[in-house]
Amino acid sequence: MTQARETITTPARSSGIFNVLAYAGIAPFVIGILLELSNIQFMGVAGRFLFAAYSACILSFLCGIWWGGALNRGEHPHRILLAILSNLVCLGAWLGLLMFRTPWGLLLLTLGFAFTRWAESRLNPNVPGLYTYFRTRSRVSYIVIGCHLVMLVVVWVRQVP
Repeated sequence: MTQARETITTPARSSGIFNVLAYAGIAPFVIGILLELSNIQFMGVAGRFLFAAYSACILSFLCGIWWGGALNRGEHPHRILLAILSNLVCLGAWLGLLMFRTPWGLLLLTLGFAFTRWAESRLNPNVPGLYTYFRTRSRVSYIVIGCHLVMLVVVWVRQVP
C-alpha cells in the first residue's frame, strides 16, 4: 500500500518577465483611453468598451490568483475569506462590464481594483518569496486605478452638456 505524499513546493522566484508583463498590462488601458478621447474604434470596438472589457478581464484574473491561493495554501489564515472575496470581486467586475456605458460601471471597476489592492495589503494572500513581483504588482495597481480615474473623467466630461 502506498501512502499519498504531500508535496511541498517553494514559489518560483520572480523573474524579470513577470515584471515586464505586469507593466505591459497597462497598455490596453491607455489604448482604451486614447481611443475614447479620439472617438476612434478598433476593429469596431469603442475605447470605453475595450477599456471596460479588459478591466473586467484583469480583475477576474487577479481574483483567480486569490482563488488559486485559497485552494493551494490550506494553512493560510484567510483562506475562506479569500475564496469568497474572489467570487464577489469577480461578480462586481462582470456587473461593471455590463454597465460599461455609464460612469457607474467604470466606477465599479475602479473600486474593484482599489479593493483588490487594499485587500492584498491586509490579507496577504501572496507568497512572501515573491516580494519583488508583488511590489511591482502594487505599483501597477496604482497606475491602473489612475487610468480608471482618467477614463471616468473622459466619460463624465462627455456626458455634461
